[in-house]
Amino acid sequence: MDLQHLLAIALFALASTGTPGPNNLMLMSSGANVGFKRTIPHMLGIMVGFSVMLA
Repeated sequence: MDLQHLLAIALFALASTGTPGPNNLMLMSSGANVGFKRTIPHMLGIMVGFSVMLA
């Protein structure tokens, strides 16, 4: 992986964590409605989905 790709991924990660996108809003709503423990599978699904998209 060259420096250009690494910088692009780092910029994407920074923007994703800094802005409340649809996944973050869904997780916030799910956590408020059903609690943290029942939201963990949803969190894991989002992480797996992002990993598949980046692979």
